[in-house]
Amino acid sequence: MADRRLEQLQVELLRIPGVRSARVVGDELPTEIHIIASPERTAKQLVRDVQSLATAGFEMPIDHRIVSVVQLRDVTSEAPTERRPRPLPVGEGRAEGRPILERVVQADKGDQGWVKVALQWPDGTVTEGVGESGMSRNARARGGAAALLHALSPALDARGARLDVEHVACQRVGAADTVMVRATYYRSGASAPLVGIALVHDDAAGAAVRALLHALNRRLHGS
Repeated sequence: MADRRLEQLQVELLRIPGVRSARVVGDELPTEIHIIASPERTAKQLVRDVQSLATAGFEMPIDHRIVSVVQLRDVTSEAPTERRPRPLPVGEGRAEGRPILERVVQADKGDQGWVKVALQWPDGTVTEGVGESGMSRNARARGGAAALLHALSPALDARGARLDVEHVACQRVGAADTVMVRATYYRSGASAPLVGIALVHDDAAGAAVRALLHALNRRLHGS
């Protein structure tokens, strides 16, 4: 009977908005609850919903510490313009081309998380990078910028270039939420400031990636 109740709880968890999959582990009471969800709501909100459902619906008070929430997001479909970037002029070499943003994946667990960015280059090579994230918008934005830097590293090294991110901030512009990224591009003993801004469609991490990539691509196209 207890197993049946856990099975029913697992099914009901899928009705919580944003939950994509759920797994309940335990015998008489849950000892672990694993949730995979979209980032439309915070992990804390999801954990509270899980606790409320278990308590009110199944008379199973649970500790928030047994609930693990992973939030995954693919922003590729939200940035179609990044699927067809223009290449650099002929002769720049394969490492000189402008990358396509393949995906931005985000995962959160408690107050910590990470952002993973994948880029596809003109020769078909895919590079990936990971950056540590957090629960606040600014922390997510910084994680996205850090992940993009890691994904760009092989191409930047091949050019003898370096990119330093100096400032990442979420800000309100009119009625829209945006992320602004300021960085400096170094190559051949010279430096150039870069500034990019992108709208926050759903999450600040993806916006930071788009902002920095747009700013860098403009520089790559002109270098």
